[in-house]
Amino acid sequence: MPTLNPDMRFLGYVAWCLRRKRGYLVGIAFVDEQTLFSARMGEQVCQIERYCRQHDVHDDLQEVQALALEWVQEHADEFSNETVRKAFALPVLD
Repeated sequence: MPTLNPDMRFLGYVAWCLRRKRGYLVGIAFVDEQTLFSARMGEQVCQIERYCRQHDVHDDLQEVQALALEWVQEHADEFSNETVRKAFALPVLD
Protein backbone atom coordinates (compact mmCIF):
# COMPACT_ATOMS: atom_id res chain seq x y z
CA MET A 1 0.00 0.00 0.00
CA PRO A 2 2.34 2.71 -1.22
CA THR A 3 -0.15 5.48 -0.41
CA LEU A 4 0.20 4.65 3.30
CA ASN A 5 3.83 3.62 3.37
CA PRO A 6 6.13 2.72 0.45
CA ASP A 7 7.41 -0.28 2.41
CA MET A 8 3.98 -1.64 3.45
CA ARG A 9 3.33 -5.04 1.95
CA PHE A 10 0.95 -7.92 2.62
CA LEU A 11 1.72 -11.50 1.65
CA GLY A 12 -0.85 -12.94 -0.75
CA TYR A 13 -1.41 -14.03 -4.31
CA VAL A 14 -3.61 -13.06 -7.24
CA ALA A 15 -6.74 -15.21 -6.96
CA TRP A 16 -8.50 -13.80 -10.03
CA CYS A 17 -8.21 -11.00 -12.56
CA LEU A 18 -10.83 -9.35 -14.76
CA ARG A 19 -10.05 -7.04 -17.65
CA ARG A 20 -11.92 -3.72 -17.55
CA LYS A 21 -12.09 -0.78 -19.97
CA ARG A 22 -9.52 1.09 -17.88
CA GLY A 23 -7.21 -1.62 -16.60
CA TYR A 24 -7.89 -4.67 -14.47
CA LEU A 25 -9.85 -5.65 -11.39
CA VAL A 26 -7.72 -7.99 -9.31
CA GLY A 27 -8.71 -10.22 -6.39
CA ILE A 28 -6.02 -10.92 -3.85
CA ALA A 29 -6.06 -13.96 -1.55
CA PHE A 30 -4.09 -13.38 1.63
CA VAL A 31 -2.15 -16.09 3.43
CA ASP A 32 -3.97 -15.85 6.78
CA GLU A 33 -6.71 -13.98 8.61
CA GLN A 34 -4.34 -11.56 10.35
CA THR A 35 -2.86 -10.50 7.02
CA LEU A 36 -6.35 -10.08 5.58
CA PHE A 37 -7.40 -8.01 8.60
CA SER A 38 -4.33 -5.78 8.31
CA ALA A 39 -4.86 -5.25 4.59
CA ARG A 40 -8.53 -4.37 5.10
CA MET A 41 -7.63 -1.88 7.83
CA GLY A 42 -5.10 -0.32 5.46
CA GLU A 43 -7.74 -0.21 2.74
CA GLN A 44 -10.10 1.63 5.09
CA VAL A 45 -7.44 4.23 5.86
CA CYS A 46 -6.92 4.76 2.12
CA GLN A 47 -10.68 5.07 1.55
CA ILE A 48 -11.04 7.59 4.40
CA GLU A 49 -8.11 9.59 3.04
CA ARG A 50 -9.72 9.62 -0.41
CA TYR A 51 -13.07 10.65 1.08
CA CYS A 52 -11.43 13.60 2.87
CA ARG A 53 -9.68 14.71 -0.34
CA GLN A 54 -13.00 14.59 -2.21
CA HIS A 55 -14.37 17.01 0.38
CA ASP A 56 -11.33 19.25 -0.05
CA VAL A 57 -10.22 18.94 3.58
CA HIS A 58 -6.58 19.75 4.19
CA ASP A 59 -5.17 20.67 7.58
CA ASP A 60 -8.28 21.15 9.72
CA LEU A 61 -7.94 18.20 12.11
CA GLN A 62 -11.48 18.51 13.47
CA GLU A 63 -12.96 18.48 9.98
CA VAL A 64 -10.79 15.50 8.99
CA GLN A 65 -11.91 13.61 12.10
CA ALA A 66 -15.57 14.46 11.43
CA LEU A 67 -15.32 13.24 7.83
CA ALA A 68 -13.49 10.09 8.94
CA LEU A 69 -16.26 9.34 11.43
CA GLU A 70 -18.86 10.01 8.73
CA TRP A 71 -17.12 7.58 6.37
CA VAL A 72 -16.89 4.91 9.09
CA GLN A 73 -20.59 5.25 9.92
CA GLU A 74 -21.48 4.87 6.24
CA HIS A 75 -19.03 2.12 5.23
CA ALA A 76 -17.66 0.22 8.23
CA ASP A 77 -20.15 -2.63 7.74
CA GLU A 78 -18.52 -3.32 4.35
CA PHE A 79 -15.34 -4.22 6.25
CA SER A 80 -16.89 -6.31 9.01
CA ASN A 81 -15.91 -9.92 9.71
CA GLU A 82 -19.37 -11.01 8.55
CA THR A 83 -18.88 -9.30 5.18
CA VAL A 84 -15.46 -10.94 4.79
CA ARG A 85 -16.91 -14.37 5.61
CA LYS A 86 -19.66 -13.87 3.03
CA ALA A 87 -17.05 -12.96 0.43
CA PHE A 88 -15.24 -16.23 1.11
CA ALA A 89 -18.50 -18.12 0.67
CA LEU A 90 -18.96 -16.82 -2.88
CA PRO A 91 -18.28 -19.30 -5.68
CA VAL A 92 -14.87 -19.16 -7.27
CA LEU A 93 -14.69 -17.44 -10.66
CA ASP A 94 -13.83 -19.61 -13.65
